[in-house]
Amino acid sequence: MKYSFFNINKCIVYFILLFFAIPTKAQETIVTYMKKNGGYTANKDSADYTNILRLIPNEAGVHELNEYYPNGNLKRHGWVKTTDPKRLYFEGTLDTYYDNGSLESSTTYVNNKLADTVKRYYNNGILKENRIYFNLTEAPNEFLSTDMNSRLIYYADSTGTVQIKDGHGKVELKNGQDVERGSYSGGLRTGYWEGSFIKSKYQFEEWYENGVLTKGTTTDSLGKKHPYEQREIQPEYKGGIPKLMMFIAQNYEFPNEALKAQVNGQVMISFVIDTTGVPVDLKIISDLGYGTGQKGIDVVKKAKEWIPGYRRGIPVRVQYFIPIRLNSHPAPNKS
Repeated sequence: MKYSFFNINKCIVYFILLFFAIPTKAQETIVTYMKKNGGYTANKDSADYTNILRLIPNEAGVHELNEYYPNGNLKRHGWVKTTDPKRLYFEGTLDTYYDNGSLESSTTYVNNKLADTVKRYYNNGILKENRIYFNLTEAPNEFLSTDMNSRLIYYADSTGTVQIKDGHGKVELKNGQDVERGSYSGGLRTGYWEGSFIKSKYQFEEWYENGVLTKGTTTDSLGKKHPYEQREIQPEYKGGIPKLMMFIAQNYEFPNEALKAQVNGQVMISFVIDTTGVPVDLKIISDLGYGTGQKGIDVVKKAKEWIPGYRRGIPVRVQYFIPIRLNSHPAPNKS
């Protein structure tokens, strides 16, 4: 999500990612206590993990990143171009770990995009997959189509049984209760694929040519068929994110008590776009007190012009986070 600046009367509402940081060792590092939902906390005991960024870059101009689980085990180690833990821009190697200390993945980034070889492991240490990226791409979800930017070279189940070798074979991919079954040839999806998703409520069939989805059909629990040409379509605010940002900036009502207290900082709201395109399940992730969080919920509720997201032809609920930065100081006069 991109962030812009807007002037509202004499108060400024910014969309920007911030963080709660505790400088240590004469500003050598920034320590941030993070929550799984993207928020942050001042209390280490309530944090889901701790983010530590080294302010002094190495010879390549990148900063060392270390993240730790509450049990003290390393969660993630790598290198980033920025020192903002809420806007990490990866560069170089990045290793992630399970909370038991075993390696989860080993990746390489160039300009915040996956490059070269990516290896992923099961919690028991067995190699899960080996994928090679040819064209730079954003970090993928396992169930998103990544074949045009990469080749799956190796895949095994959690017992070590090899399903894909040298880019060829039949595979069963699991993500919770969701499952996909099909064939790979030359590292690309090919031919007929089938499976189920959303607690097996929906069954699907898909056909691929050289990694490209040519057609798909989902059958729901009532036997109704839903054809599709894209596996996933994200929700979209009518007019796009810039219009959404402008709407919130123009309609956020700064609480009087917050103005009097001259509060400054970030309000973060989470919400879900439901299957009809309506924002629901709104929650305050962080606020500045004085009712600033509730006003954030109020303005997001008003932004109703959403087109719902789809997964394999079925409308689905998708969660979002909106950070709103508030500045109660008067906007500078333009001379």
